[in-house]
Order: sequence, then C-alpha cells, then structure tokens
Amino acid sequence: MSVAVSAGMGVGVGEPFLVARDLVKRYPGVLALDRANLTVNPGVVTGLLGKNGAGKSTLIKILAGAVRPDGGELRIDGVAVTLSGPHDATTRGLGFIHQELTDVASMTVAENIELGLGYPKRLGLLLDRRALRRKAAQALEPLGAKIDPGARLGSLSIAQRRLVVIARGLASNARLLVLDEPTASLSAEEISHLHDVVRLLRDRGVAVIYVTHRLQEVAAVTDEVVVMRDGRMVFTGATAQVERNELIEHITGAQAATTAERWRPPTAQPREELLEVRELTLPGVVESASFTVAAGDLLGIAGLVGAGRTELARLIFAADRAASGKILMRGRELKLRGPRDAMKAGIVLLPEDRRQEGTVLTFSVRKNITLATMNRFRLSAPLPMPHAGRERDAARILIERLDIKVAHAEHPIRYLSGGNQQKVVLAKWLDAGADIFIFDEPTHGIDVGAKEEVYTLMKELAAAGKGVIFISSEFPELVAICNRVIVMREGHLIDELDGDAITEAAVIERCYAG
Repeated sequence: MSVAVSAGMGVGVGEPFLVARDLVKRYPGVLALDRANLTVNPGVVTGLLGKNGAGKSTLIKILAGAVRPDGGELRIDGVAVTLSGPHDATTRGLGFIHQELTDVASMTVAENIELGLGYPKRLGLLLDRRALRRKAAQALEPLGAKIDPGARLGSLSIAQRRLVVIARGLASNARLLVLDEPTASLSAEEISHLHDVVRLLRDRGVAVIYVTHRLQEVAAVTDEVVVMRDGRMVFTGATAQVERNELIEHITGAQAATTAERWRPPTAQPREELLEVRELTLPGVVESASFTVAAGDLLGIAGLVGAGRTELARLIFAADRAASGKILMRGRELKLRGPRDAMKAGIVLLPEDRRQEGTVLTFSVRKNITLATMNRFRLSAPLPMPHAGRERDAARILIERLDIKVAHAEHPIRYLSGGNQQKVVLAKWLDAGADIFIFDEPTHGIDVGAKEEVYTLMKELAAAGKGVIFISSEFPELVAICNRVIVMREGHLIDELDGDAITEAAVIERCYAG
C-alpha cells in the first residue's frame, strides 16, 4: 500500500529556503549527527522520521540556535549563517513547536502566545492588553481552539496547552515552521484542524518540517519524507512513492517488525484479583469509576481527550485526592494520603508528562533509575548515603535490558532523546516490587521499534502475574495488545470490552456515542 499525499503539494517549488550541509555534533561518548544533510523548500511539508536517538532532536536544536554544530554549515536563502541563539533563529524566520511543552504556566494564554515576539504597547510604555488578547485570538482561531486568551495557562489541559504553543509558532509568521510531535494528546478533531492549518501554511509558501512517529500522519499531511538513522539521512523521497513497510525498514534498519499480538492471560488457573476501584469520584473529572484488575491483566483505558483517563490514573496513584470511593488491593481497602502510600501498597504510575513528572533532568541516568529504590543501595542500614557502585551495577542491568541508548550510567538524562528518557522512567519502576503498573501514554514520542519493546515489556509484566493498566490515545495499539479495554467518556466508565470483542470500530463507537 502506497502512502497517499494531499493534493496541492509543492515539492521542488522555488529555491531552497534552508540547506543544512554535512552537520556534525558530538556529545561525550555519542556522535549525535554524522555529516547530516537536509534541504527545506518553500511550500513543502517535509516529514522527518527516525528512531529515538537517530539525531532528529539534535538537528532541530541546531536549527533553533540552541546548539552549535561541531562541523558543517547552515544556509538560509543561499547565505551561510551562524545562529547565535533562539532569538536569532526566530528573526530569520524559523519557528518551532517542540515535543515537550515550552510554556509558562503562571502567565496567560495571550502572554504565552506573544512571548518573545514583542508585546503591544500603549504610549510606547504600557502593555496594551486588549491588543494582546486580540492578536492571541487571531493565532488561536485557525486551530479551532476555544480557549480564552485571558486564561492562566496552568488552568488548561495538556492538550489545550499544546495548542497554545502551536499558536505561538503561527503568531511568529515563520517562513519555516518545525513541528515536533505536535499532535500528542490531541483529539482526532484537533489533529484534523492542525493538519488543515499545516496545509494552509504550505499553500501560502511556508516550509514545514513535521516530526512524527505516527506513520498515518506522514500519509495524511507530508509531501516528502526524510529518514534519519544513527545521525545520518538514510532516505529522502516523495511521500506518495514510498511504501509504509519500506519506511519502517528505513527507520529501523531492518525488516518491519511483526505486528503486536493481543495479550492472552494464562487460563490454567484462576487469577487473583489484585486491584479493585470502587465508585471512585472527583466531581466534574471522574464520576463513580469502578473496575478490577487481576493478576496477568493488560487492561487498556480508551477515551477522547478530556475523558478523564489521566485523572483516573492520578486518583489511583493518590497524586490527586478523590472526593469519594475506595481503592482495594487484594481485597483490603487502602488509605492513600499520597503517592508514597500508593508505592508502598504496590501501585506505580508512569506519567504522561515524563519530563516534568517522571524524571529529574538534573540527575544522571543512574540516579533516575535508582530513585524509587534508593533505600536498597545505602552504604549501610544506619547511613542514608547511597552506594554508587551498587547503583551503577543495577542501572547497567536495566540499561541493557531496555536497550537504552546511552554511553554510560552517569550520562545526564537531559541529553537523552525523548524515547530513551521514557525508557529510563520505565526502568525506575521495574525493580520497585510493584503489583500494579499504570502506563499513561508510554509510547508517546517513541519510534516504531521502541513501541514494540514497550509492548513486550508490558506483556512480560503481565506474564509475571502483575496487573498492567495501559492508557493510550492511539486506539489501534490498545486493540492490538490488551486483553480487556474499558472506555471512558466525560469522566464516566461507559463500557468494557473483552478479548475478541475489542475492535477499533467498537472502541471508537463507544467514545463518540451520545
């Protein structure tokens, strides 16, 4: 099956806006870019693909002026340039919507959209808030985002905050717009709106680099595809002329992986009920949620953005306090005052926002992996100091098991790609002795091969008698691997599907049903 392409593509139209030639970037023990080349044309949507650690993030940071290359050159409009910083990149017409949110929660929506672009003033001194709100509304309007420009950003959902960051990029009138996983946490309707905006920009002559791990988005919105692997460009071609399996082969460097198979718990003996959630309620967010998780279950939670999936996970983990309801482990009611109590009871959460809630970016990989189990690595019982050697040994085993791409355990986690940071978050909990593992969007921003690794890991946990809860916005992966799926809508658990009754059509129908 060939990947389709939208009408009106402008591949090859006009002179290149930007050319990156033979870019090289080294980090300690890692060659992030190895003579990478990229040509970006006006009016063309270029899909940038590659495994985590392929060099995509490093390339984007160089284009944004955040990182200096060690070799090679950048040309804009045919002129060699050295970007002195992000502001320099913006003034030269480059706009960026990064994978991780880059916003200020304490500021208003309008202030975030115009941040760095120069706020409108009255009398040359006073902030013109009316003009500020008007400009922000104009930037939000093409996205179909019903967001109050005067609202505090911290009061919005992750999906809404992502739209605000995208609107900021549109407000900068960029000649090149780089979108790094822009549809994460967006609903199908919001994704459709975003794709319409991308096509509109393309038709107006704006160049777009669209970074995604979702191959259906490549088919829907890109004109050409560039694949990176090990810091190099290994494939460039028109989207309409490349097969999906061929793309996967270029990305992984091997034949396409076998499609994940649905997990089927062992049926030889009755399975112990590990977790029971009974009438759990947080008014307006989660309403009377009740379900069970047995040993060996791989339970999916489906729903549209705003359905309450993440909020339910946070209530179970006691990151937020429920107004009413009960949580039981092996039939015993738990009194959870916070996440520490949940962890002691054997419940762990891998959060959706891995950078802000799942990792300590100032720590090394080793310290992040052993953070949840640091008491096991004390020098001696009376001494609270950790034994770094034992921590390194434990971290090394998990690094190898999860194939985390890192030079050594002491490498700062902030320099890892998004997918490898996600693997570190997974590693942190594997030795924590938990019985219930809640994975909230664990495959967000992870490449095709790494997704298969996450699926395998969840199945291994279920095979070991653990209970796994898997929250995902990508319904096909829930359908592919979960033995049970519950569907949420507007805070309510409305249905449960089991075994072969789990189909994408059934999930979608229940998500959208009135």
